[in-house]
Formats: sequence, structure tokens, C-alpha cells
Amino acid sequence: MRSRTMTSALAAASLVAATVVVVTTQAGPAAAATPELLSVGYLARSGNQLIDSTGKPERIAATALHGLNDLDEDTIVNQNTPFAGLDANMQAIRNAGFNTVTLAWNDASLHDANTSAYLAEIDAVVAAAQANLLKVIFNHHNDEGKEGNGNCLAQQGNGLWYDSGPGTNNTDGCGNTGTVTQASFLADWEELATRYAGNSTVIGFDLDNEPLAYGGESTWGGGGVTDIHAMYTNVGNALESIDPGVLIICEGPQNYGGSFDGGSGVIAPEGDLTAVATDPVVLNTPNGGSSRVIYSVHEYPDEVSGVTADSGTAAIARYNAVWGYLETQNISPVWIGEAGSTMSNSDDTAWADTLTAYVNGQDGADGGPTFAGTHQGVSTTWYSWDTQGLGAINDDGTATLDAARYAVYSQWWMT
Repeated sequence: MRSRTMTSALAAASLVAATVVVVTTQAGPAAAATPELLSVGYLARSGNQLIDSTGKPERIAATALHGLNDLDEDTIVNQNTPFAGLDANMQAIRNAGFNTVTLAWNDASLHDANTSAYLAEIDAVVAAAQANLLKVIFNHHNDEGKEGNGNCLAQQGNGLWYDSGPGTNNTDGCGNTGTVTQASFLADWEELATRYAGNSTVIGFDLDNEPLAYGGESTWGGGGVTDIHAMYTNVGNALESIDPGVLIICEGPQNYGGSFDGGSGVIAPEGDLTAVATDPVVLNTPNGGSSRVIYSVHEYPDEVSGVTADSGTAAIARYNAVWGYLETQNISPVWIGEAGSTMSNSDDTAWADTLTAYVNGQDGADGGPTFAGTHQGVSTTWYSWDTQGLGAINDDGTATLDAARYAVYSQWWMT
């Protein structure tokens, strides 16, 4: 969730960190809470709950790994420092209370001389996660794996999931020549699905990172070449046929100027899911339907998103209109696929307090979701694990957790 004037969460965090005093109190991974690991096997959807094969409600508590989203980047950040190797990272992630990692990828890295090494690193991440009983969600981050003019570091500048052919100007919107058609986008996802078919360590495919809903970019419905609802359906059907049981994760296109069906005055910078109630993604595979489809948004404070109404009743009202209604009306679980902050000022604190209460079902009086009995709150992701601005790890090389950030995300699964 970044405004069009922001190049990335990391860039925003770097600017903030340069001008404020960052909390330096530390808590080592060994002192963190005992994690609630996800059940063996795949997850499904029942109402607003994620459930395991026995019907037990589950809650994704993820953190994002950097690396592999850039062209031919063959290692995740922190593989060598401050943690020595993938296994050490996964142990630390588990000790910090997370049960899932997200791993971004790009199409271009699947189509050059370095492809074997690139895929080997993805395999290594999955194996290390599996060895530590963590789950993995793949996220298509961009097509070309290049920053270009800077926009594609955070999101693909053309607002689409492809960058070549009808609906595009044959670039990615970041100054790079487009090479990914709708057909090749599907084929690349099918390659990954085939590679990990039946491996329930990989529980989800987040089909495209931060699509955009500006003019000429992603739309929801209508069947045109920019209809991301159609893409989610078509690609989801294909992947579910290859790897039955995997979650098909559909991000709402981000829109700072309005929303699809939210009515007057409703904006959807975190990802517009206002049309899901009337036009949901429904798969036609035997293991599909709606049971394997969930939706995702990204929720950041003003320092990253540029959204000033990032806390209190104004933020709650936006959550309710844009995505929270899917939870309150028992339509679907919503996974917050990215959320994070430097936690270095009072606005960050207010944002964290608001979002934490909301995902834990404590804002029912303001129209937010509530959760009773064994039902779980909203699934979340702290962006990110690494030591770059918003990371869970301190930037000082000590392999310790940033206490202010830990104090936030550790509350996202303790209900």
C-alpha cells in the first residue's frame, strides 16, 4: 500500500528513520512468544474463517522475506548476516512467533541463464521453512524484476499483472520493455504450481502484488483485458487443477481516488475489495469454488502509504467499507498481506493501536468484525523480516528483534 508518489515502503522508512529517534530497546528471538504453528496440510475457507482439514479455525501470522523479487537475486536478505543461513533465519522467524513466510518472485528470473540458480533458492527457502514447520506463501511481485525508474520496487507501475500485449503500452510502467503477456504470466504461475504440487508447506499463491485501479489499469469485472477478477478466476482455476488445496489469494487493486462499489467518499488505498460482495471470485475446479479463494489488502500508516486517516474512527470506517465487511458479514477471510511501520512516532503508535484492535475483533461497536469461541481474528503479515527500515530485526547487526515493532505484531495472534 503505497501512494503513487512513494517508491516503496523501504524508501519511506528510510526517510523517516533519518529524521526521528528510533526505539532501540531490544528483545532477542529467544525471549519471544511461543508461536501457534499452522496445522499440517492445506487450509480452506469457511465463512470468515480459515480452517484446517478437521475444521479447526486457523490464523496466518506471516512475515515477508526480501530477496528473489529483484532480477536474478538468488538469496534472501539476512541469509549471511545477522543470521547464518536459511535455517537460522527460519528458526528465528519461528521463535519470534510467526508461522508463515511470504516469498516474492518475478517472471523475468524464470527466463534467463540464471533460472536454475533462482529456482534452487526458492526450493531452499521452502525446504528450510518445512524443516522448521513454517508455511510459505508465494507472491508475484512484478514482471521484469527491475526497479526501472523506481516505481516497480514497490509495485508494478502499469498497475497490471502483465506488461506486453493488449491493455499495455508494452512496458511495465517503470521504464522497462514488457516481456510478460497474459498467457506467459499464467504459464509462469503454472510452472511454480507444478514444481510444488502436493507440498502443503506452500499453502498459498498471492497472484499479484499491489495491482492499481487508476484509469487504464486494473478493473474488477466486465471481462476486458484489464479485468483482474477474470485473471484471478482463470489463473486460479489453472493452479487449483495443478495443486488442489492451495489458497488462491486475490489482492484488491489499490485506489486512492475512489472505489468500485464503496459509494461516495470511499477510497481504497489498501486494495479495493468493495465489489467482492456482488462479484466474488468463484473457481470451477472440484476443489475450488469459493473454498480456496481468499482476499488480501495492505495496511500501512501515513509514513508509508501517504494516507493521513490511518488511525481512529476514520480508519475503522474505511476498513469496514473496503474490506472489513467481508469479515463482519461472514463472507470471506481477509489476509493483510503487508503491514508494517518504523514505530518511531506517535502516528505510528496510533495506527498500530487501531489496526491491532480491529484485527483482534475489538471494534464491534464501530462496525468492525468480532470473533467468538474458537474463531480466529484477521490473518496478518509484518512487512518485513529483514533489517531494512521496517524490519522485525534491528538494523544494528545484533540479530535481535526491534522491541517496538515486536510489541505490535506479537499482539496480532494473541487472542
